[in-house]
Amino acid sequence: MRVPSPRDHVAISRGRRLVEALAAVAPRYAPDDQQRKRALLTELEGCAIRQAGPLLRLHETLCFLQAYPDDAKTLELVDRALEAFAARVERLGPPARRRLHDSGVTDTTLDYPFGFPMARWLAARFPRQSDVAWAAFTDEDRLDETLSLLATTAEGDAFSEGGMGWRQWLQVAKGGRRLTDLQLLLEVFARARLPEETRDWLFESVGLPILWRPRGAGGSRTLARTSSDRPFFHDEGLERGRVDLVEVLQQPLRLTRASRPLAEAMIDAARVAMATRQRELHAFSYPNADDVLIGDAGRGLRLVFIGIQPDFRLPLEGYYGFLVLKNGVPVSYGGGWELFGTLDFAVNIFASFRQGESAYLATQLLRAYRSIFGMRTIVIDRYQLGHESTEALRSGSFYFYHRLGFRPRDPEVVRTLGQERAKIAADSSYRSPIPTLKRLAAAEVFLTLPGGHAAPERRLRATDVSALVARYVARAFGGDRARATRDSAERVARALGASGRAAWPAAERRAFEHMSLVAALIPDLAAWSPADRRALLAVMRAKGSGSEMDYARRLDAHRRLRQILETLAHP
Repeated sequence: MRVPSPRDHVAISRGRRLVEALAAVAPRYAPDDQQRKRALLTELEGCAIRQAGPLLRLHETLCFLQAYPDDAKTLELVDRALEAFAARVERLGPPARRRLHDSGVTDTTLDYPFGFPMARWLAARFPRQSDVAWAAFTDEDRLDETLSLLATTAEGDAFSEGGMGWRQWLQVAKGGRRLTDLQLLLEVFARARLPEETRDWLFESVGLPILWRPRGAGGSRTLARTSSDRPFFHDEGLERGRVDLVEVLQQPLRLTRASRPLAEAMIDAARVAMATRQRELHAFSYPNADDVLIGDAGRGLRLVFIGIQPDFRLPLEGYYGFLVLKNGVPVSYGGGWELFGTLDFAVNIFASFRQGESAYLATQLLRAYRSIFGMRTIVIDRYQLGHESTEALRSGSFYFYHRLGFRPRDPEVVRTLGQERAKIAADSSYRSPIPTLKRLAAAEVFLTLPGGHAAPERRLRATDVSALVARYVARAFGGDRARATRDSAERVARALGASGRAAWPAAERRAFEHMSLVAALIPDLAAWSPADRRALLAVMRAKGSGSEMDYARRLDAHRRLRQILETLAHP
């Protein structure tokens, strides 16, 4: 084992010092700061960094500067540093490289129990860099049991006591084909005669850790930037001014539907951004490439909204997930789900970019959602504020939304907020402690736009409707859900004049069947006016059509449906 020399310690100290200096100056944009960044970037080019901590700090700082560059020269130096990053990783010793596991940095490794759609995408997109991380897998009995269900009946004894077991079975099942264990397992699950939802749940229940070796352009956090238009330079600093969000949202952001090639490229970028951070999002796992909307929000910000395949959509709400690109770099993701004019909004800005233009980013996202859904009330749930989320607590999420204009309505939270604001007014250095932030995150916060709900905490929720359906199935059908769906679809079809639905697209037929359990709750449906019945039929078909935006707009416009559901849920 080589003993570090004094020269090594000097180099380590110098490298750490340069990285810390660059990280400190990165979010500052005065003319002197710009010159300082360029000087540090130049000096770092010839400086070895042999410790994982400082190297990862350098990586995150470079990613930030690529998204928020001062000028063309700074961006050139940053791009060059990121392109050379794989060589820096390769020069690390084995212990230091192991400490970069799960970082998503190029030429490292990560493992995560991805669901079936993401695992299948990884195996197809990165076949040589992905496999099962058997060293991290522990539930062998569960895998034995699962494979015995998926194999033929005649093979079943292979997984019992004295049989060949799952390890040997995997090798035999390959039949001499050059497949990884991951590719074979995905094939076995894909060929199982199971509904997709059941198949995906079964795969996820096994908890297979998927090993991935991120590397190269478009395959790691290091080189994640997509092609973009002319870069936006921040020579005048970052946009951090406060805005009147209610006023700004009166001007929705214009969106366009992406071409199929662009949509697929954006879906791929979203999946890479999530997988490199060991995360998943329903919309990115089940994306609808025909329902991707793009918006240019200025300052190098591109907003990408991704709809969901019809068979995997939420039961009642409209939903789009999103990816935000800043100068082509993925910086944020989240989603918005809307029901009868109320949008539940969730945004997560990746940690590397939280010193950037977070408020501007959130404002532009809401402008875009205003264009998609036309919502009149916006809700931030407790998790986003810090309830059972350490990350949100530490980032001060409650005050972030408070500065944007969101307000609590829960009396206890209102009281706590008043006390905290008084302390801040008396001492500008005061910061609410974590226990207090937990109390502030105990209830939702709201932003009400013109025409919004006067008491949004008492709004109709999708969970209210699902409870009504559960009681209806139990009361009228003794819990027989297949009969409930079949009989409700027939009765609702007669009431709405949908006798020709056999000729509809399959996704629309399935959406009609699923929503018929909601429509069947309406006692006087057959007595509705022809216009109301036609509008309800259009809503139900739209749930299985190409655009979630069209569905949500039609649902929101059906006032009679909303009124009857509110009456049933809150008598």
